[in-house]
Amino acid sequence: MSERNAQRSRTRAAGRGSLAVPTAPKAGISKGGSSEFAYQVIRAEIVSLALAPGSDLDEAALVSRLGLSRTPLREALVRLAGEGLVQILPNRGTRVAPMGWNDIREHLEAFDLSQRLVTRWAALRRTEAQIAAIDAQREAFEAATAQRDSEAMLEINWRFHAAIAACCRNGVVERFYLQLLTTNLRISRLAMTYDCFSTEEAYDAHIGNIIREHREMVEAIRARDADRADALGSSHAGLARKRVSECLTQSMLSDMELPLGGAPDSLA
Repeated sequence: MSERNAQRSRTRAAGRGSLAVPTAPKAGISKGGSSEFAYQVIRAEIVSLALAPGSDLDEAALVSRLGLSRTPLREALVRLAGEGLVQILPNRGTRVAPMGWNDIREHLEAFDLSQRLVTRWAALRRTEAQIAAIDAQREAFEAATAQRDSEAMLEINWRFHAAIAACCRNGVVERFYLQLLTTNLRISRLAMTYDCFSTEEAYDAHIGNIIREHREMVEAIRARDADRADALGSSHAGLARKRVSECLTQSMLSDMELPLGGAPDSLA
């Protein structure tokens, strides 16, 4: 078994049954601002699927585990609810936002449109410093792919697209897009729990397409070619949609303890 497949197998094992919740905050996150600390830790655990989609959040347990009072915890949960990562249910408590088939389908539709918009506006509105920042993240992503570091690839890919969104100069659009981009991390990690590539060559071809489109997006934004950037934004979202459609079939999801509805005919 290759190291990449071994890593995906470990991820798959963690993704089944009752997902383990880390017993301590992630290293490097300061407890200085209690609400910010709670937000960062819980967000990281939701995005990594350590906190399973649809699972109830026990506030008393979180207060004890994080060593905080209820007020900063609740502030963090309200903030996470605003980002669509948790749901606060009247008289029922708080839970991690579920990821059902309809949730994923609607997300991918919205992501396609928003990615086209931010990439188009980036081409029209970017500064020289911003294009340099985008290209730096592109280079970092390629370095992570060379190391076969899937976790780093996911995080750096987020930063690459966030750097593009920063160029659009519209705070409302940027915030909405970043929320969708964060949900993409959850969906990507869910897809990673399955060996959806039949061969190493198929995986390498998929990564090669991502790298190629990243480079083309950088060049379109650098050239201020808004139409080309728009088309690439849609094409790039299509890569994610294709991967999810191939990986997350109804049979794959049936053995996971997630609150999923029936699968539509297609996620495309």
